[in-house]
Amino acid sequence: MLPAAARRRLRLEKGERLTVEFRDDGVLLRPVAHHKSYRMVKHPVSGLSVMVPERPSGGKVTAAEIARLNAELL
Repeated sequence: MLPAAARRRLRLEKGERLTVEFRDDGVLLRPVAHHKSYRMVKHPVSGLSVMVPERPSGGKVTAAEIARLNAELL
């Protein structure tokens, strides 16, 4: 298990799957690539259209994830 501080810095969710690659100089961890579908929604404060990933029912989109998606669109 990764410490919470490491997950925050790497923008990983708790329980997110990682691949492990052993290298001569250490270990490389990468999030398992997921095919994500996105949908457009109106931002509750600005009213602008933003893209958010589709989630299984009950899933929540974090403010950090929305900010990251907005940054990708700009």
